[in-house]
Amino acid sequence: MNFRRCYAMAALALLVGSLGACRSGSRSATRDQAPIESQAQAHSFFNQGISLLKGKSADYFKAVEFFEKAVKLDHNLYQAHFNLGLLFARGNDFDRSEAAYLEALKVRPNDRATGFNLAALHMKQKKFNQAIEILNPFVEKNPNDFEARNNLSVLFRMKGDFGKALEQARYVLDRNPKQVLAYNNLATIFSEQGEHQMAQHLFDRALALDPDNSEVLNNMALAKRREGKIQESLELFLRSFRKNRNLSEAGLNAASIYLDCSDFQRAAKIYDQIVEHNPGTLAALLGHAVAARGAGEFKKSEASYKQILGLDHTHPEAMFNLGLLYMNHMDKPKWACQAFGRYLKSGRTEENVAERARAFLDDIRLSHPKACTQGDKS
Repeated sequence: MNFRRCYAMAALALLVGSLGACRSGSRSATRDQAPIESQAQAHSFFNQGISLLKGKSADYFKAVEFFEKAVKLDHNLYQAHFNLGLLFARGNDFDRSEAAYLEALKVRPNDRATGFNLAALHMKQKKFNQAIEILNPFVEKNPNDFEARNNLSVLFRMKGDFGKALEQARYVLDRNPKQVLAYNNLATIFSEQGEHQMAQHLFDRALALDPDNSEVLNNMALAKRREGKIQESLELFLRSFRKNRNLSEAGLNAASIYLDCSDFQRAAKIYDQIVEHNPGTLAALLGHAVAARGAGEFKKSEASYKQILGLDHTHPEAMFNLGLLYMNHMDKPKWACQAFGRYLKSGRTEENVAERARAFLDDIRLSHPKACTQGDKS
């Protein structure tokens, strides 16, 4: 069972809203600023990108194209750089995400939202030292920056330095005994070390201060899962996600339990909700594709795989599973050949999966000799 963890990393999770015809702000114009006409066109491209992220027919690939057009015309359009970083991160394109966030920081140096998102990106890549280096200046500037210290506690814990993780959480609580996320971080540290009673005590203290805190509920659910209490864990994941639909991790955790229990309809519904609130979340799109296939809704499954490939053109699981969908459920041997062929040429194969893909191609060539072209071979 592949659970997602929520770490109280304070990274921005929402896309920036649409821009009006003109930017507001106190910065004066410079000679490097784009001409008024280019700015207007850039804002138009930006708004078109935003519109493409709405609803179930969202087209993330096209949205990225519009954001890229926007920054090409007006490099000072911070929101477009930021959204590119966010979408690339959701598509697991970490290099391009980092580059976009760095461009955003050129426009707004020391910007808090971008800095924290960049730290979260490095955390996702397990580049803990780099993430810590990004957050340290916030603490150096303001020792009582509790948000930054809570995030540092998370990073040190993930790095395996429990002493420094405890130090950061306790620093916060010594100065603010009502800091909910510090209790959350302490509880998670004890839970991961197998001290379940202490962890529960700390989770209870956090919830006494904020009964509906979604991060605490999600992490307490993870702690229950470590103890093997699956039903309690599921109920807490669902409660967390209902309180905060933007907390994708809680929804992913709940949906994964339903998926493991073959309750495909409930799983698909939650995955849909995640994507609705956080467009382009690859894990949710992939989960939805699997759940929809299990529920016999093959067109919906296909649509989710295509959305994944719009974000990540060579996503290995999407290409391989799309081949299976076409071969086993939609009677489209030619398309199955193309999907398996793309997987084998992606450069992201695993040998045992590649062997299966080649075997499936051989089977299709035997049963449908005209389905696979020469270009599908690998």
